Amino acid sequence: MSERLSQKLIGYRVKAAREALAWNQDRLAETLGLNDRQSVSDIENGKRALKPDELVLLTDALGRDIEFFLDPFSVAGEAQFSWRASPGLDEDNLDGFEHRAGQWIGLLRWLRESEQGRANPLKHSLRLTSQSSFEDAIARAEDLVDALDLGAIPAERLIERVEQALDIPVLFVDTLETPEGNSISGATCHLQDLGVILVNRNESEARRFYDLAHELFHALTWDAMEPDHRESNSIEDRAKGKRIEQLANNFAAALLMPGKALEQLIDQRRIGDVAHLAEVAAQLRVAPVSLAWRLFNLKWIDEAAREALRKEYQRPSVAGTPKRFSPTFVGMLHHAIDRGRLSARKAAKTMGMNLSQLVDLFAEHSLAAPFEL
Repeated sequence: MSERLSQKLIGYRVKAAREALAWNQDRLAETLGLNDRQSVSDIENGKRALKPDELVLLTDALGRDIEFFLDPFSVAGEAQFSWRASPGLDEDNLDGFEHRAGQWIGLLRWLRESEQGRANPLKHSLRLTSQSSFEDAIARAEDLVDALDLGAIPAERLIERVEQALDIPVLFVDTLETPEGNSISGATCHLQDLGVILVNRNESEARRFYDLAHELFHALTWDAMEPDHRESNSIEDRAKGKRIEQLANNFAAALLMPGKALEQLIDQRRIGDVAHLAEVAAQLRVAPVSLAWRLFNLKWIDEAAREALRKEYQRPSVAGTPKRFSPTFVGMLHHAIDRGRLSARKAAKTMGMNLSQLVDLFAEHSLAAPFEL
């Protein structure tokens, strides 16, 4: 990481810590003994380096330890998240999990830059805005199915193509779940040089793929229409969501159930056969209720068929629960420790684990631990 970039990252964290206390730049300038707020602005924008004594003053004044400002894996002050969470999940729990997820993503970014030498200068985006129609979102999704060569069952290759062709890492994680059943389904994390999708690995296969497709929409349209920090993961709330979320829902449905795939998989002679349609939903890795609405919106089925299909049970998945994080992320982490670029203790701390748990993570991905306990 270059000195210039390091100053910029420290600046993000200074701004985040200042704003967390609701301080303006004038107050921080006075605390640091600086002439005016412009000096603070230069620090926060990465144009001016902090002096060692100023950094010590900052830690005392803003109530943060020095690691908050210097941790190479932190994304504090620069990462933006959009969460799909239960309405009943309180903000403190969500904030705590966001901090933990930020550590994973900061480590992921550091590992990518260590492997590649620099950040990828390219960013993919969809040609959509908040003024786009639902038909536009559907068309872009179907175009993306072709562009990524996803085939008749888009879910089968979606993760691989999102990571390799679009350069958007997908992490399957254990999220929060309260005794009351409140949980987090997934999230998009937006950084200036990286977008990351998080998916709750413990949800059903159909829900995981829907969340992935929905979050992909946000990852590819963030600059044009930034989503809210939090949205509901309740099925009942989807139809009442804001326009950007409705666009994301239409995009996700078309991405997982493109017209060409439906024409290939559905026997038109059995379009009213709910059992047949439920089997098609299982092939596509989507829930029967999702296919019901997709076919109804295409005017392939009537209301009676839609309601009957909605009541069908989802067929069990044979894929099982995904391994934690991703093979690419865990492989890069293993390589960095093995080559001595990262200590096992620092890696474990950043991942929120102890060393034994880190060994278990590597074993889950069929990797021998590159360190001794």
